[in-house]
Amino acid sequence: MTEHISTTRRLLTASIALGSLFGAPAFAADPIKIVVPYPPGGPLDVVARALAEELKKSQGSVIVENRPGAAGARGMQAVKDAPADCRTMVMGAVATLATNPALFEKMAYKPDDFAPVALLCFVPNVLVMAPKRMKELGVKDAKDLIAYIKANPGKLNFASGGNGSAGHIAGAVMVSAGLKMEHIPFKGAAPARLSVIAGETDLIMDNYGSCRASIADGSLVPLAVTTSEVFEHLPNVPTLTSLGYTMDVSTWFGLMAPKATPKNKIQAQYEEILNAMSNPQLRNQLDLAGGGVRFLGPNKFAELIAAEQKRYRDMIQTTGIKVQ
Repeated sequence: MTEHISTTRRLLTASIALGSLFGAPAFAADPIKIVVPYPPGGPLDVVARALAEELKKSQGSVIVENRPGAAGARGMQAVKDAPADCRTMVMGAVATLATNPALFEKMAYKPDDFAPVALLCFVPNVLVMAPKRMKELGVKDAKDLIAYIKANPGKLNFASGGNGSAGHIAGAVMVSAGLKMEHIPFKGAAPARLSVIAGETDLIMDNYGSCRASIADGSLVPLAVTTSEVFEHLPNVPTLTSLGYTMDVSTWFGLMAPKATPKNKIQAQYEEILNAMSNPQLRNQLDLAGGGVRFLGPNKFAELIAAEQKRYRDMIQTTGIKVQ
């Protein structure tokens, strides 16, 4: 029996060696894990799953694990405490890395607990309304909507995915600029968006990746984007900045590893992701899911995070947003 096991082991070792020699991927025993700190179905989740499928070609088993809860803190903490080998990563986003730290005095993690690996998407929020509600108000475009809000301060409301969300911040910027509206927070962007479609709320500044399908089927109408520049997927939709309400509120997300991960392991994983992103089919999938593919390496991603943290701190102080 012992001789049989020994022979089997020698054959297995030889097979792995031959596989490496002829270019077949030598898969590690443990799977790569990508943690998404939000429920399934959103842009972060869809992008993570598309990327995981492509990474399987070179890295073997790659799993996506959803760990929603506590405004993303549950999933972030799970990776903060994971082995620092770049085999467990988290999909970090503007909320978990920039806005939440500016809103909450105490969190289970700090952005500095993580090392950037790669930015994947950078997507604007879009001010959308249901066509029925627009007709009721006599609103045909963003200028009409602004005029209505000015003439009827406090009469309209805006939905968001929750206190401190990007949609809440964008709405608060408008309110602080004199467009008085009531904020209606929901537990997530999906129910908030559905409330607008159903006519229960008036409008929402929603992530384009999330509301793209609703715009395509006509259940929501895009009136303006919350970026300083025109958005390539909606070239005929004006920016709120061009209408006199300066703001640049976007959703971005990418992969982060535990802080103590060696730089050579981060670089190796980045190169694997870079290779995966060279596949046009994957980039198209990511674009459909997230709405704005933007790929950056560890250093440039770190610079983006630092700049966004300062910008959102200033924005939150200016608008006076508070969360419980």
